[in-house]
Amino acid sequence: MSWWSGLFQKEAEPKVDVLKDVQAIQESLREAPQETKTLLKELQKLEELEQERHVAREGVISVNLEAQAKILDTILQRYEFYQNDVDINGIRVKQVARELLRKARQAGLKELVNEKKKDMKWQFDW
Repeated sequence: MSWWSGLFQKEAEPKVDVLKDVQAIQESLREAPQETKTLLKELQKLEELEQERHVAREGVISVNLEAQAKILDTILQRYEFYQNDVDINGIRVKQVARELLRKARQAGLKELVNEKKKDMKWQFDW
């Protein structure tokens, strides 16, 4: 009988630890300036190489393109990590907002909940 109840039982909503999520978002944002500085440096190198390629002779172009490829490898990897961090934090922000609405509903703040549900930012389509 217990396996039947498992088939028809509602899935429990994941427990949201708002404090932990807010702290994780803050930590990530503190680290973001260093990451963006590193990405900007690499992009500047790439820009310089691309400018050089426009005036380079035919024999040097292949060396230039190989150097650009190495820099782009670094940029792609770091940007992927950066984007993943931003995406994860976006999920955390959405979870925190949903939890706030849930708590507001429980506290009887129906007007606030209805107001926020009408606001496009609170519909989480981003």
